[in-house]
Amino acid sequence: MPGRDYAVDLRQGDMYLGAGFLLTRCYVLTADHCLRRLTDHDDRVSVCFESGTTLEGCVRRRVADADLAIVEILHPQDVPFTLPNADHARRGDRWRGLHRPLLSDPDLGGLVDAYAVKYHCEGGDFIEAIQLAVEQTLGDYSGYSGGPVEKATPGSDGAVIGILIEQYPDRQDARRSANVLFAATIHEALSRFEYFSTGHLHRVLKDPSTAPPGTSAQGVDSDPDAVMDRTETVLVRLKEWSDRGLLDPAQVVSLAMQAGRAMIDGTLGGEDTGERRNAR
Repeated sequence: MPGRDYAVDLRQGDMYLGAGFLLTRCYVLTADHCLRRLTDHDDRVSVCFESGTTLEGCVRRRVADADLAIVEILHPQDVPFTLPNADHARRGDRWRGLHRPLLSDPDLGGLVDAYAVKYHCEGGDFIEAIQLAVEQTLGDYSGYSGGPVEKATPGSDGAVIGILIEQYPDRQDARRSANVLFAATIHEALSRFEYFSTGHLHRVLKDPSTAPPGTSAQGVDSDPDAVMDRTETVLVRLKEWSDRGLLDPAQVVSLAMQAGRAMIDGTLGGEDTGERRNAR
């Protein structure tokens, strides 16, 4: 069950797939192995929020070797929740998991043992990961993967620091897991998907028709107030990601200018917008 506004369950019909969380208003980040039970040739999933809201999603990109995947919410204007902040962690920080497979399952939490370690994940690739010590020695942590890991150090703002992907095996009993978990960092996740590259953001902000099929350029409300709200969200998120070292600061100013220009064209019916519409 989701534990915060931006934590979600992913389902296909009546089948529970796993956890995920909103990385942006359009995209849910999850662990790729959570999607292994998808019906053949059907990449549509239900994105279920704690409030009971369920939105339609589509698996847009899978990176199996890093055990990461992106699900796009097909109608992002219906997402009613505040997006999470993202941050780095330090050794000794407290952390908490924001997702429980069932309401009868305990919350997870503990201490950050190591941050930004090079880790050879089960998917086969080396990723930037966080090593987490878990205070709840369950012996089996299945069902928690894909959920967000949030900084819980007193005085912190509760920002997300990673996505839970893997359990370390108990060396004395292969049927159990040790109380050591690994989470991919947010930086690792952003670097794995073209949707979050500065080059892609430049192209989409300059001309939404260049967005990959099914991205947020499609199906978005054209109401001027909604356009301005979305642009403000983009600008705030760009600044936060820049301040936290998750995006190259040298690119953020240009991206912000492109976002502002797109907003003006969209709300005032600028000439560029008309030309792009005629070209489609």
